Amino acid sequence: MADETLAEIGYTVPEVSLDYTARDYDAVLAELVRRGRQVIPEWVANGEGDFVMMLAEIMASSTDLNNLYIDRVLGESVLATATQRASVLALAEQIGYITHGTIAATGSVTLTSDATTTAAITVPKGTTLLTDYIEDLDAPIVFETDSDVVVPAAGGTINAAITQGQTVNRYEAGEGTGRAGLSVRIPHQGVIEGSVRVWVQAPHADIEWVRVNRAVDAAPQDRVFLVRLRADGTTSVIFGNGINGYVPELGAKIFLSYRVGVGRAGNLPAGKIGQLVSNTVTGVLVALDAASKPLSTATLGGSDPEDNDEIRRNAPHAFAAQRRCVTLLDFSRLALEVPGVSAAKAVSARTSSVTVFLAGPDRSTPNTTLLDAVQARLKAAALSGVAVSVSSPTFVPVNFGTDINPLRIFVAPGWRDTQVKAAVQTQLAALFKAADMTFGTRVTLSKIYTTLASLPGVININIPVMARSDAPQAGADDAVMKDYEMPVLGVVKLATTGGVITPV
Repeated sequence: MADETLAEIGYTVPEVSLDYTARDYDAVLAELVRRGRQVIPEWVANGEGDFVMMLAEIMASSTDLNNLYIDRVLGESVLATATQRASVLALAEQIGYITHGTIAATGSVTLTSDATTTAAITVPKGTTLLTDYIEDLDAPIVFETDSDVVVPAAGGTINAAITQGQTVNRYEAGEGTGRAGLSVRIPHQGVIEGSVRVWVQAPHADIEWVRVNRAVDAAPQDRVFLVRLRADGTTSVIFGNGINGYVPELGAKIFLSYRVGVGRAGNLPAGKIGQLVSNTVTGVLVALDAASKPLSTATLGGSDPEDNDEIRRNAPHAFAAQRRCVTLLDFSRLALEVPGVSAAKAVSARTSSVTVFLAGPDRSTPNTTLLDAVQARLKAAALSGVAVSVSSPTFVPVNFGTDINPLRIFVAPGWRDTQVKAAVQTQLAALFKAADMTFGTRVTLSKIYTTLASLPGVININIPVMARSDAPQAGADDAVMKDYEMPVLGVVKLATTGGVITPV
């Protein structure tokens, strides 16, 4: 009908070829101009003041924007290319990967009683200890005791295990709707992994429900709940649907308790935790050493919620294990399902036993809690008769240069030497945080040269010394790790030649 109407007014539709591969602004604009010249041969583009060119530019701009949205929709549907936090979390969930939230640092502190006390003093579980004011956080960092501790009288001392974070005591968070898949949002960010507890009101007493990682294993009457990280950093508690997991009754009050922490910021050197804060405990303080420094150990194992890069790296490996351990690769992959594990390597000298070496959050030393959780998970998935043990990695520093013979950077004219030097240091640190710097890897000299030499402002690089810290610090060669070893950046001695020298 449209063609007949056009014919009635004497218009003939021209036969013009279109390049449908033109997608960005420049290509679309060029295609529109080309078509315009085919349809109207006498038309000549007269620059930005040309009204026809203005219309073409508007159309090219809108087409470019639409194609961008189309590409992003496609990109957000695949884990490898998704960039939005919500997309990454949802795609990981689809393949059964559970993203971990904040993980608390742990350590210990020495408590002492006042010299005038005549009886032992009990410090209850959950007693608060503080660091000094931390400028970056605009607050001190909070730790709590892991269990009840009895401090001997008259100046006696005892070590107390502590974990970073602050407990949010039980409160009413909502009530049941009687509908499947009820979700209750926890408003705080930084909810510590594994700390969420849930109670639901029942006729005679409130019943504590059990957390599971996957509802598919739950029966209809199982009182279980899921914990899922949200894109905005908060956390959701999700209940069953009546087929996999019980549904809270209509009007039943739901109570929550959990702990909130600062993640990686809780990893502190020794001697930083010096204040005990309690309304009920008196006569107990943190012991001091001869230099009046608090007797607290370094706190380790703290980590921020799993970032997108780590999810993209670990989720496909964990999915490939299919929750059963037959091969060594299965053990390595399944260990990645445990929240807090950033890398794992399984080794075995005989078929009846397997040892899995694993790194904690952000390639750190795993704490005892994480080691126990991984061992329990792998033992449940291993074949009958196979003994499973887990262990921390051996971190091997790789050193660059020496005081006498430093790594030398040849700086291009016009570039400030200190800025180029800082860029090289940053790039080296990034290289040792990359996904391929894992157990049993080979740190190649060629990769270091190629990466550093490509930095802006660098003309050339000379690395006279590159060696493991436990090897002679002479000559440059690849640093080869064993199966239980993981490389970390060691001592770096840098010097610059050329460029704009920064005044001292």
